[in-house]
Amino acid sequence: MKKELLNNLFDSYSTYKAASIRSDFITHQELIDKITSLIQSGLFSIEQIGKSIDRREIFSIKIGKGKTKILAWSQMHGDEPTATAALLDIFNFLSANDSFDSLRKSILQNLEIHFIPMLNPDGAARYQRENAFNIDLNRDALRFQSDESQLLWKYAEKFKPEFGFNLHDQNSYYTAGRSNNPSAISLLSPPMDHVKSINYTREKSMQVILKIREALDLFIPGQIARYSDDYEPRAFGDNLTREGIGVILIESGFYRNDYKKDFVRKLNFISLLTAFETIIEKDYEKLFYADYFDIPENMKMLFDLLLRNLKLEFNGRTFVVDVGINRTKKYDLQKQEFYYEGTIAELGDLSVFYGIEEENLEGYSIQSKNELKVDEPANFQILKDFTPKFEVANGFLKSS
Repeated sequence: MKKELLNNLFDSYSTYKAASIRSDFITHQELIDKITSLIQSGLFSIEQIGKSIDRREIFSIKIGKGKTKILAWSQMHGDEPTATAALLDIFNFLSANDSFDSLRKSILQNLEIHFIPMLNPDGAARYQRENAFNIDLNRDALRFQSDESQLLWKYAEKFKPEFGFNLHDQNSYYTAGRSNNPSAISLLSPPMDHVKSINYTREKSMQVILKIREALDLFIPGQIARYSDDYEPRAFGDNLTREGIGVILIESGFYRNDYKKDFVRKLNFISLLTAFETIIEKDYEKLFYADYFDIPENMKMLFDLLLRNLKLEFNGRTFVVDVGINRTKKYDLQKQEFYYEGTIAELGDLSVFYGIEEENLEGYSIQSKNELKVDEPANFQILKDFTPKFEVANGFLKSS
């Protein structure tokens, strides 16, 4: 996609954003309402393709009449809604009529795209990764115990797409390589065996990923990573790749100060439209697939909060330690609001790591009623000259 077109899409994104839909939490009813509104356009074919364990409806949304078939599914992990929101933005874009009509017409004429948004509505309702009986759908591609897993596999078998887009979220602790740059987007061409063989199917997905990276480099240089390609025989991407589908995993990561993930949602929008356009034009074929391995590896190098050079008194001795604190985002179903729980993720020499927020507390000491342990709540005080200065609660550093 030409830079001018990419920049125009990026600048025009707010026109298509489903404004009433949050990027960090979407209800099943909100999804149904948005899907119902698509019927009026006449562009989309909507089908209820099954139900979840808790009997919530799961839908496919089809657009286009082209020869090249694409399947995209989101939120197989219930607490990963960013891409679902981005798909609703994509639907708005495809329904519009403006200066991007040439791109729309090309998509409709050359592609047949089937979307399955919110594959795991039970997990979405609970704001949890797993489904209603607490199994990870993306570790159910062998036994197919879950109705949702069976549904996705049978749909892919019947539809036989050339490309598949597996859309996820990842947490804020990953960086693009060994750096302090958070991975805003991570990309993966899943392997099909333990030796990570590369056949024509994987080559194509790697080449499309290179086009996505090329586009995103305009907006987030240095913040695009390559997700770990360790083979997981229970995962859908790995198994679908073996079936000849060029799977492209897109992980919505973290962009600084984008805690609600609105900007990362926008990056999903750009990524998908870039992928659709390059698949149509086949210009991805000009790229050398092995350049995919030059994308920096996704590395776990960040803490939400990193406190450096603290003194810790223990058994009459003084130690210098760093404290890495991570926050778990949780949803209170009764209050219908998010809250955070902070825990000590690591303790010791963390000089090779980074913090999204950092404080150098040299000369300060830790005071805690209990022994500090990894995985314990991050509730303690930090003192200088025995005068309370800071406290840590729920993963945030606060003046006391």
